[in-house]
Amino acid sequence: MTLGRRAFCKSFAAAAALAPLMAPARALGAANGAPPTLLGVRRGTDEALIDYSTDEGFNAIAWMLRDVRAGIVGVPDWRLLQQWSWMQAWLAAYGRHVRFDIHSGLRTKETNAYSEGVLNSYHLPDSRWVFRAGDFSTPSIPSEYMGRLAYLSQQGGVGFYAREFIHTDVRGHALAWRSR
Repeated sequence: MTLGRRAFCKSFAAAAALAPLMAPARALGAANGAPPTLLGVRRGTDEALIDYSTDEGFNAIAWMLRDVRAGIVGVPDWRLLQQWSWMQAWLAAYGRHVRFDIHSGLRTKETNAYSEGVLNSYHLPDSRWVFRAGDFSTPSIPSEYMGRLAYLSQQGGVGFYAREFIHTDVRGHALAWRSR
C-alpha cells in the first residue's frame, strides 16, 4: 500500500481531529469507564490481543516487550502503549486490523551495546525500570506507512529502518530519522 501526498495530508487532518482521544491517563483506566486499551502483538511464537489497562494485561505487554537476550522485564511507558494502540485503532477504522511484530522493547546496557550501542537510547530503562521505546513491523503494511502514521501522533521519535521495521519512542517532541 503506497500512501500518496494527498492521502497522507487527509490522514494528517483526520489524526489531528482524533488527537484528544489519544491521551487518557492510565490512572483513569477501565475502572472509571474509559474504553479498553488494546494491542495486538506478536513476539516470537507468542501472539496476543492485550487489554493493557488491567494489571494482568499491563504485565502481559511488559513481558512481550522484555529484553529477550537478558531475560529481564521492564515497565513500558504508558504513552508508548497509547501511541501503538492509537495506531492500531486508526488502521482498524479503515478496515485494516493488524498486529505489531515486536523486534525490541526494553534493552539492558549490555543488550543495547550488542544491538546498536547508542548511549542515550530510549530502550534503556530509567531508575524505575521504565523504558520509552519499541521497534516493530507489521506483516501487511509497509514500514514507511507505519512510520508516517507514528509521526502523525506527535508523541516522540520515529526511526525508519532499512530492514523494514520502525522505531517509536516517547521523548516529548516529534523527531524522525532514517537508517542506512
